[in-house]
Parts: sequence; C-alpha cells; structure tokens
Amino acid sequence: MNDLVVEVAQREKIKIPVLLSGVSGSGKTVSALLLAYGIVSTMFPDLEVDKQWLKIGLIDTEHRRASLNANREFDGVQVGHFEVVNLNEPYTIDRYEVAFNLLLNAGCEVIIIDSISHNWEGKGGVLEAVDKLGGRFTDWNKVKPLEERFRELSINNNVHVISTARVKQDYVMEMNDNGKMAPRKVGLKYIQKDNLEYEFAVAFRIEQGAIAYPMKDNSGIFSEPKILSIEDGKKLFEWSEIGIDVAKIERERKAQEDAERADMLVVITESQSDPIIAQTIGRACSAMRMPLEHFSYQAVKKLYQQIKGAN
Repeated sequence: MNDLVVEVAQREKIKIPVLLSGVSGSGKTVSALLLAYGIVSTMFPDLEVDKQWLKIGLIDTEHRRASLNANREFDGVQVGHFEVVNLNEPYTIDRYEVAFNLLLNAGCEVIIIDSISHNWEGKGGVLEAVDKLGGRFTDWNKVKPLEERFRELSINNNVHVISTARVKQDYVMEMNDNGKMAPRKVGLKYIQKDNLEYEFAVAFRIEQGAIAYPMKDNSGIFSEPKILSIEDGKKLFEWSEIGIDVAKIERERKAQEDAERADMLVVITESQSDPIIAQTIGRACSAMRMPLEHFSYQAVKKLYQQIKGAN
C-alpha cells in the first residue's frame, strides 16, 4: 500500500531541541536554565515566578552541581527552584528515560539533560556497551537501537529539550618536519557521537565566560557570539509557535476517532442479535485474536462497514 502523498507545505509549531556544548565550567548549565526560563515565562505569563521555575526540569549527571545554581543571581536574574532528578551511574538509556518521564509526569514543559555525554563515555554508556560486545566495528550496529532511543529522547516532541554536552581537545597523528609522528590539535570534539549538532534545531558552542557561538541555527535568530539570556529563550519560544499546531490537530483527530469508534461499537453490539452478524463478529474477533472492545478505530470501522453492508 502506497502511503506517499503530495501535500501543501505548511510551517508547523515545534518543540525546540537545543544543544549547548562546551568544556567543563564554561557556563552550559546556567545558559540552559536562563533559556529554559525564557521559554516557560513566555508560555505561562500569568503564573507566579516560583511556579514558572517549577515548569523546568533538569536531569543532573554532574553530581548534583546543577542545584548549586538555585537562588543564585546571574546578570541580574535570580534562578529559582526547578525540578531536578539526580542521575548517578550506570548512565544507561533506560535510566535516562526513567528520569525524563519523571520530569514529564511532574508537569515540566522544558527539560534540560545535563549532560548527554555520560550516556556516551560513562559507566553503562554506549562506549561501554560496544566494549562488552567485543569492541569490533560490527558491534556498533548492535548498539544503534540504543543511540536511536537517546536521539528520540533529545528531540522529544512533547516538550522543549535543552541538552548539554562536554567537549575535549581533539588530535590527529601526522608526520612532522623531522619525519616523526606527532600529535596535532584539530579543534574541539564532542564527548558524544560525531556531528551531534545535526540532530538539533539550534546548537551553540559555549566558550569560557559563557560566550555562546552559534554552530547551527534553524531559527535565524542568532548570528553573532553572545551570552545567552532569558530574552533569547523568549525569542526561541515565539519562533517555535509560528505555524499550525500539529499536536493540537492530532489530539482533535484522535478525540473524533474515539467518539466515532464508541458510536460504531454500540451499533455493532446491538446488531449481535442477528445470527449472521454475530458470526461475522465472531470471525473478526478470531482473526484479530482479541475481544471486540480492544479493536482499533480502523478495525472497528471495517467491521461496522461490513455489518452495514449486510443489512
């Protein structure tokens, strides 16, 4: 069955996946908190400030250091009390997912993953998983599902997600002028998979002094290096809200399907007094290997049309 169709392109509202990378102490966590507050304060302008901060959730793999920023002032901004899940080793995708869902269930609208590097090189991370399989090149294919699950977490489309990643100096070995092999610096490298920024809508490299250099910017808002602020979070949220609300449309479609399904089930159930229709229903349940009430919308609709056609 061909599910490919031609559609008219429309700008859709999105939940923004943001990446902040930098060396330890560069200001990634504070930058993430300020961006996050800019987003939630624009989303919920009528909430009290304390309650706005509680709309921010943070997964802390940095030994509870993120909480040290609560009640501190940065550039005239008082950081409030945000929700936090302190994540210790092992840094498996399962544990990241549990932490993420805890924050979702707590009502957080922006989730900061600080940091994603531990899932790469930490205990229980991807590199350890490859080593346990034997460390061969072919073993990387076996951990691809883990990488994909983490990618889905980082670009979750239910909430805005800000991820932080560590970087380190990268080197290559090459022949020097004396004919000997020597290391040469070739810039900074993510402590995560290569080309990580491609997964995000907006990506910054945070240098010392918390200066953010835009590495990728689908929003078109950022062109020059700057210290990130609450105002930048507000601009990102306003940009994300341009266009049609796909999630709302999907919720409305699902609600309509649920109502139609309930109505069709009533008709099907009432028709069982007819022996022929009862046999049709029985065959459908046998084929689906489930009771009628567990049928999906499409399965109920197909059975409903069969019954209406038989009448």
